[in-house]
Amino acid sequence: MKQFLAGLVLSVAVATPALAQQQDGPFASTAELASYWATQSTGGALTQIYVNGHKIYQRSGFGPAFVKQYFNCAGGSVINATCNSIFDGYTTVSGAVGTFSSGLTVYLDGAPYRNASPYYYAHIKTCYGDASFYGAVKYYIVESMDDGFSPPYPGNSCF
Repeated sequence: MKQFLAGLVLSVAVATPALAQQQDGPFASTAELASYWATQSTGGALTQIYVNGHKIYQRSGFGPAFVKQYFNCAGGSVINATCNSIFDGYTTVSGAVGTFSSGLTVYLDGAPYRNASPYYYAHIKTCYGDASFYGAVKYYIVESMDDGFSPPYPGNSCF
């Protein structure tokens, strides 16, 4: 009986991260992502899925909406909820800031966000996509960067 319970606990512990990994990606295409969410339960909530700020899937529902964003990640042909390159989009400012050195001064929409080097910088821009239940989806991009080690990165534009 102890072995059965230990096996059950272990199988639940191993299965849970796998489900979370699938929910966050990677997905090969927007069609694959939409197909995934068509089969997932969100507790009856209105479900809206976005890629690079554009709605690719919606299912009717009630109560608070479930809204999730994904990005086409640079360096590969995959779609993930979280990417890790300065060329990608991010759902949070901290996600974008996490892609470069802590020694850079960071500006968010032209205003100081984090002070560091007086010579090296990164500019993060807030972008808005399609309308969701909660208003336009918001995401962040690295607009430009100079880290002193490579040529200045001219940056992204909103998707």
